Amino acid sequence: MPAPSSGQPYYPPRRSNGCLWGCLILMLIFVVPPALLGGYGAWFLYDGFRHSPVLTVVNELVREDGMARQVLGEDAVVTGVDGNVFSWMPGKTSHAYEVTLEGPKGEGHLAVTSHTGLSGMKLDSAILTGPDGHRYDLLQHQRLPDDGITKPDTSI
Repeated sequence: MPAPSSGQPYYPPRRSNGCLWGCLILMLIFVVPPALLGGYGAWFLYDGFRHSPVLTVVNELVREDGMARQVLGEDAVVTGVDGNVFSWMPGKTSHAYEVTLEGPKGEGHLAVTSHTGLSGMKLDSAILTGPDGHRYDLLQHQRLPDDGITKPDTSI
């Protein structure tokens, strides 16, 4: 209450919303980036991987390569992306994909690494693990030696 002799009207103190705005800003900082990353990841795994230049080349490689057709059968297709690692430096990007393939002879897994430089995109390796557990290098067109990991040792 104002003093009776001041003659000035009494105004109650203004309410501050500082805590509300501070909490909203903190929520924006800590909630929005993970939500955006999760949304992008879900989109990439659901539809975005189909537009990746590397996976476009992988699709062509699997359809056209004689060894892949021999291992998986005719008309093998990419059915999923199990993993994706992306690295960027000025002038060079690199990708590593773990791709699931499906063909008439069964399911296989393809590990692909590639890089993009000034000359364009280039596949570095494409290792196919067939339904039989054997590994094949699709770029060198050869079967790789068994490493003992794919088949368990049953000797005593």
